[in-house]
Amino acid sequence: MNAIGFRLHMRPVPRVLRTLVLVLCAVLAASWAVAGDSALWFRVASALVALASLAGLRTLWGPVVVVRDDGLRVQKNWPLRRTYPWYRILAIDVIPGFWHLEVELNSGDRLALPPVVELDRLYRLMEHHRQALDA
Repeated sequence: MNAIGFRLHMRPVPRVLRTLVLVLCAVLAASWAVAGDSALWFRVASALVALASLAGLRTLWGPVVVVRDDGLRVQKNWPLRRTYPWYRILAIDVIPGFWHLEVELNSGDRLALPPVVELDRLYRLMEHHRQALDA
């Protein structure tokens, strides 16, 4: 299966700063979670904060839109993701002045994709797969 992922569109400095904050939160929360002298509810809450920080790192550095042979996978909040088969996509609109695409589904629903790096390449790949069904 051929899959091409696209990361969030973000400048390098804010990406690195957010990464540092998330890593710091994950390390501190993990150390509080394994500390034996804290209350149980505090250790559980710390473990949840550590997991949320790691999920934030995954969303920040991983692909949020994946173009696959069988459909388009959109992942806004990890691990929550949605796969849209190509036959359900009716049209793809470029929103001028912004860094995202809007997808219209056959059901009439509209889906705004998150802003990604290489937006024009994503648009070309999506149109290629969508038009391949018409042929």
